[in-house]
Formats: sequence, C-alpha cells, structure tokens
Amino acid sequence: MIVAEPGPAAASSLAAVIFDVDGTLYDQPRLRRAMATRLLASLVRHPAAGARTIRVLRAYRRAQESLRGSSGVADVAAAQIRVAAERSGVDEDTVSACVRRWMEEEPLPALARCMYPGTLESLRACRTKGLRLAALSDYPADEKLRVMGMAGLFDVVVTAQAPEVNAFKPNPRGLLVTLERLGVTAAECLYVGDRIDVDAAAANAAGMRCVIITGRRVGEHGGFRAVANYPELLQLIDGWTPIVTTPSRRHL
Repeated sequence: MIVAEPGPAAASSLAAVIFDVDGTLYDQPRLRRAMATRLLASLVRHPAAGARTIRVLRAYRRAQESLRGSSGVADVAAAQIRVAAERSGVDEDTVSACVRRWMEEEPLPALARCMYPGTLESLRACRTKGLRLAALSDYPADEKLRVMGMAGLFDVVVTAQAPEVNAFKPNPRGLLVTLERLGVTAAECLYVGDRIDVDAAAANAAGMRCVIITGRRVGEHGGFRAVANYPELLQLIDGWTPIVTTPSRRHL
C-alpha cells in the first residue's frame, strides 16, 4: 500500500531526488516560443489545418488543467484526449495525431537548446554523491530525456499516464509510486519542480521536501524552498548529507 505522510518530511538526510520534467529540466516557455514559430509557419502554408492544430493544442493543455483536480477517472490519458476533442470540435483520432506530432515529436530537436544552464552538471553531481534520481512527468518522457543527454542519469522514470498512477499532479499518487520504485521513504527524498500550485502542492501531500526552480524568486516559503537556478539547487542539496545507495534502473 502507498500512503502519503501528512506535511513536508522533516529530515536532514537525502537518499534520492525526483525531478519534474517539463519546465523543470528545460525552459518550457522558450520551447513553446520555438514551437509557436513552427506553428505559425504551418498556419501560413496551410491556414485551415494550422488553425485547427492551434485550437486542438490549446484545448489539450486546458483539458489537462481541468483534470488535475479530478478523481476516479478511469484513464486520464484517454480522458484528456476526449475532453480536448469535445472542446475543439475535432475527432479523437485527429487530436491524438496532433498531440503526437506537435507535443511529442516536433519539440525533440529543440529540447537540448532549451535546457537550463547547469542542469546536466547538477544531475551528474547528484549521481556522484550516491543519490538515486527519478523523473516524474505528466507525459511520456523517455525520448525527451534521451535527446537532452539525461537518459542514463535516472534510475526511475514515471509518468502520470501510467496505469499505476493515472493522475496528474497535485495528486500525490505519481510521487508515491516513484518513491516505491526508488525504494526510499518520503523523508529521504526531495522533489524538484517549477510550479507552486502543482509541484509544491503534490510534494506537500506526499510528505516530501520540495524545491521550486523559479528563475528569479528565492528563499523559503510555506511548504517549499525556492531557488533561481540549478547551481543554487545543488548548493541546497550539498547541505543534506546523502545516504549512499546502489543505483539501479527501473522504468514504470
């Protein structure tokens, strides 16, 4: 059984770090600007199809936000497609194809250019310290991690769409499943994300410490710490004595 502990864990030792992917391992607004340029080019060449694509992607993102607070959804991935289709007036197969192309395939060549400075170095430093690493993403993450040169750095990769999770943050289910896969407790783990309302809330519900990478705002806040960049994150991690564990690779 996976049970959330109430409130952030109060512990000084660290055995593992879980990272959000989109917006945390790379600059998501920068990537979206790059994709917007490509979408506008498509709109100029094929106005009707381009306008439909923009409408579908907007509906898909909004569908995710509406599902964040939902519970008891049989299949969260299918539900997101269904809601996006209803809101955009496009059939589900077209929504799926559009999402696959513009959210999973087209962004890959640009991802490496959108990585935050110091990201790879910080991940490698965590590995050197003996920390286990995991990635928790709302969407399939393996290809993203591969093109960013990170695939070999994570012991566990979990997605919200996996059957064992089937819930978007701030539901803590994804974090709890990831902890179980890592073989550590909430008190031994740190979660790193970029959204206070989603990532910090999920970590708090799971009973974990949380650091939010904001790009600007720093300091300690209710239930989480905020840092401006990866070097500052690494300084925080340096303050926690690691418990050296044997790395392993397990994917959900």
